[in-house]
Amino acid sequence: MTAKKKPSKHRSAREIKKNLRSIYAGADGKVPDMTKLDRGGRGGLTRFLMKSIVLLAVLCALAWGGFFLFTQGLFQTNETLTLSIEGPDQVKAGDELSYTIRYENTGDVPIANLTMKLNLPDSFHLYGAIPEADTSDEWTIGSLSAGSDGAVTLTGVFLAEVPSSQRLQALFTYKPANFSSEFQDIATHKVNIEDSVIALSLTGPEKALVGDTSEYIVNVQNTGQDPVYNLRVIPTLPQDFPVTASEPSVEEGQTYWSIDQLEPGELTAITITGSYTSTAGGEQTVGVNAGFVTDDLFLKQAGEELVTDVLGGSVAYSVIVNGSNASQNAELGETLRVSLDYANNSGESVEGLTFALDLSADGGSIPINWDAANLGSGERSGNSIRWTTEQIEGLERLESEQQGVIDLSLPILSSLTEDVADTFTMDVTLTLSKVGSVSSTRTIEATPIVITLNSDTNVGAHARYFSEGGAEIGSGPLPPEVGETTSYRVYWSLTNSLHALEDIEMTTTLPQDVTWLDNNDTDIGAVRYNATTRQVTWSISKLITDIPSAGAWFEIAINPSDADVGRFLKLTNTTSFSATDTETEEGLSETIDILTTELPYDDFATGQGVVID
Repeated sequence: MTAKKKPSKHRSAREIKKNLRSIYAGADGKVPDMTKLDRGGRGGLTRFLMKSIVLLAVLCALAWGGFFLFTQGLFQTNETLTLSIEGPDQVKAGDELSYTIRYENTGDVPIANLTMKLNLPDSFHLYGAIPEADTSDEWTIGSLSAGSDGAVTLTGVFLAEVPSSQRLQALFTYKPANFSSEFQDIATHKVNIEDSVIALSLTGPEKALVGDTSEYIVNVQNTGQDPVYNLRVIPTLPQDFPVTASEPSVEEGQTYWSIDQLEPGELTAITITGSYTSTAGGEQTVGVNAGFVTDDLFLKQAGEELVTDVLGGSVAYSVIVNGSNASQNAELGETLRVSLDYANNSGESVEGLTFALDLSADGGSIPINWDAANLGSGERSGNSIRWTTEQIEGLERLESEQQGVIDLSLPILSSLTEDVADTFTMDVTLTLSKVGSVSSTRTIEATPIVITLNSDTNVGAHARYFSEGGAEIGSGPLPPEVGETTSYRVYWSLTNSLHALEDIEMTTTLPQDVTWLDNNDTDIGAVRYNATTRQVTWSISKLITDIPSAGAWFEIAINPSDADVGRFLKLTNTTSFSATDTETEEGLSETIDILTTELPYDDFATGQGVVID
């Protein structure tokens, strides 16, 4: 079979020309000259946009060129104002020193309206300045021609903690002559205070025996070239080292020594005398700090510590009050349980032991009910109790490793009058006359225990239907009836007279079947009800002793159901009280039982609390 040929797609020039004519021929039948085509005219909007873009590009180029010329060429090639602060950067607190603040116009144009404002730390006390300031911390310098300079010299002293860092700053404001805006520059100088003109030393025994007198000496010296003022020396002494004397003595009510002035090179000594108590043992650290005082702020300059190894005495003993050998708070009516535990830790017998317990108070008598006290066979004279060989046979001779205990109880009065103290101190002293074959009377003291009584706060809660005079303050049937609404008034009371109280709150929650009536009143503070938690709260921010009693009340209602017949209905859950004693800083708390329709404090409603049908 012979294959057929595909028709050729080749077109002649005549056919192409005919096709082009049919596409491009005009109305006159002629074809335009394709070799001479012209661009069509652009629209007006296009031309406007193109011109705007070109104009913006030119303006941007001019702006950036001006900026670089202005900043790089005119002002930045030569700094207009050069600043510096000359002076020591490592100083001693208390040393008088000087700082010079220098300024120079290194530019090519004058400076006008030049001012300097000084920012000094509170620790730098300025004695004087040359030239003097126009105001407390500002200098008006005025004009400064090109190439001119000047300086301000400050004299003063740093009174700051050692070590610490401080900064001096000077802020300059000025206006170049060829510019209308103000410029600012700051000069800063950092100062490290690593030492002080105050030198401190502490000396004392490396070893000490319980009961023996120990002496510590503190030396404070001014090593500077100028006087120093307002110094304070604060000791840090072990709890078991009561001070018996000091030279010079400490002012009443203070725990530190004040030195008004120390001349250059002057040294002052402070002697502290005391003895370690029976509870002391092992290494005891004695410390002391000295510093300047400015605006009641203590700025530590130097501190020293010394460790004394305290050796046990022949007889070791401790005083325990209610399970603790530390000072503590107590409640009115509480009984203090006191134990004197003693033991002979030496290798020899000890003879002639005598214990003495002394109670003392400032501004009043001791709040102890002596008639109900158990003195543990001791003999009382006033506010002192003594135990000798006549009262306790074992005190006549205590063999090595032998021990004993004396127990006593001291009930605190349940209420105080104005002449009775609310704080007193218990001091216990042991005296022994012979150790082994050496007859020598020695006295060993125990660390004093201070007892502070919490305020005489008393709270109460009760519900009523009738007032104390018999008037109805509730509403509805009494006894309460099924399906009927009966309302009651709940009273809260608070009495207090010994110390002020703060952050006082009494709270309770209402049972689900009790309705809050939103009717309440109070002498002080505010009563609030939270409908979500059903909690009633009486809040008082502070109750001073001039207000010995306060009260609050609120109204509630019940609607008994058949299931409540024959029983008392609960009106409130337990009521809690909390407050803080401002004197002892101890939190006070109390819980009061639930309130019901029984109304035991309402004489007119007696026997009418059980729900009836």
